[in-house]
Amino acid sequence: MKSSGVISNLRIVSACTLLSRVLGLGRDMALAALFGGGPILDAFIVAFRLPNLARQLFGEGALTTAFLPVFVRDLERLGSDSARQTLSAVTWTVGSVLLSLVLIAEGVLWGLLALTDVSPELRPVLELLALLFPYMVFICLAALFSAALHSLRQFLWPGLVPVVLNVVWLVGTGLAWWLLEEDLPRARLIAVSVVGAGLLQLLLPMYVLRRQGWAIQRHCPEGWSRVREVFRAILPVVAGIGLTQIGAVIDSIIAWGLAANDSGDAAICQLFGVAPVLEPGTASALYLGQRLYQFPLGVFGVALGTVLFPVLTRHAERGDLASLRVDLTRGLQLVAAIAVPASAGLLLLASPVTELLFRHGRFDAADARLATAMVATYGSGVWVYIGLQIINRAFYAVGDRRTPMKLGLLALIINLVLNLTLIWMLGGVGLALAGVLSAGTQLLLSLRRLEARVGTLQWSDVGRTAAKVLIVTAAMSVSMLIITAWLTDDPSLIGRLIRLAVPLLIGGTVFLAGCKLLRIREVGMLFRPEAVTDPEPTEVTGND
Repeated sequence: MKSSGVISNLRIVSACTLLSRVLGLGRDMALAALFGGGPILDAFIVAFRLPNLARQLFGEGALTTAFLPVFVRDLERLGSDSARQTLSAVTWTVGSVLLSLVLIAEGVLWGLLALTDVSPELRPVLELLALLFPYMVFICLAALFSAALHSLRQFLWPGLVPVVLNVVWLVGTGLAWWLLEEDLPRARLIAVSVVGAGLLQLLLPMYVLRRQGWAIQRHCPEGWSRVREVFRAILPVVAGIGLTQIGAVIDSIIAWGLAANDSGDAAICQLFGVAPVLEPGTASALYLGQRLYQFPLGVFGVALGTVLFPVLTRHAERGDLASLRVDLTRGLQLVAAIAVPASAGLLLLASPVTELLFRHGRFDAADARLATAMVATYGSGVWVYIGLQIINRAFYAVGDRRTPMKLGLLALIINLVLNLTLIWMLGGVGLALAGVLSAGTQLLLSLRRLEARVGTLQWSDVGRTAAKVLIVTAAMSVSMLIITAWLTDDPSLIGRLIRLAVPLLIGGTVFLAGCKLLRIREVGMLFRPEAVTDPEPTEVTGND
């Protein structure tokens, strides 16, 4: 496949993701200002984690990863009618299963709230969780339809699906601030707005598919056999992707459960005879740190994985491992060119970006200080998370779903051990550091296992790109440190904006100038895809 095709589609997905992430930062700023780093925001974040985990597992993760290779195979070998039946059968099955799970969960949650004496600390989490659970059905089906559009080389409309969530979420937050006075009713209204956004997210790709002749059919006899194939493939992928996401949920639960309560009431852990060891608002700070490192991860890492996955899957389906290695090598070169400076920038600018974005309303200096430490820690590992996204996609493209599962389990165990070790020395920051270290271990082991499966990648090309990028990133970092030390610490909004914008502008200029000087072509490819004239993929070293 030509590099220009990958880069062109990457630009589309990245632009949509950038818009979504900017709006997402706006919604997080609004939540922080409305609630502060207190117990209600912690409760909302913990409650949203669970249906959002289902989205990451069964929607954008395991379901689409298991479905897309089957859909691509049917489309290429059997034609569009067979692929349409596959899509329809999987849709009906997934919708029925998810709806059943949600109805059971709603019955259990509302039953607990109505019939048992739930503690005041736990009740808000259960209420918000009950309101948010239906979101799981809508977003998982939306992700399935988006995967079908990706296979049809349609990237714009699926890229706008997350934009819908953030727009409606912002509207719901504004209405909650305007109409209501108390925190818990406000959180309930925002939860309802999230569910409404999920419905709109489902309708958008469904409408686009229907307009292109891919309406969901009731009669799909050929598709039911593929449903079994997809669901057999889902289980190991759920375990592989899920273990990483479950680790993030465990981090949030630890941060919520072991944090002191600034209202003076007993902390959750004290109900079980355990003294709190974390600061109030640790779960909120952890969430905001994850949201900021997910900005470059989503804009570039998830976007690159989305574009590469169908390409790698087609190479694997045709048995063309040479082309797979070439495209995967190019993907890793892009990771080095973008993720390394993104890591450095987020690490160095953690304080000004946190102060500017979140220190408003009830989110005070202490909340910002804790969130800054989380942002810096997660920022240092941006390149790890992006690289892991790409490598796991390569495993799934060649039909290997067990290796990511096994390595994900190992990473989860490492993460949990480090969590329970580092929090005593580093507090809440230990949770973030544990996640980065466990992901780094998983990345290194994954690279080794992948090469044993597909052959040796062109590490000389990746190494040359990485070496040049490290030189330019060092120059960028020095310039940012110098200008940051020179700027005065002005707490006003304009002052905070200057402390972020000026180092960012100067550092970005130094980086781009360095890329031009050292001829780091991967960065230029992102901005000028029409100029790419790479030759067709050639054979590389390694065994097929």
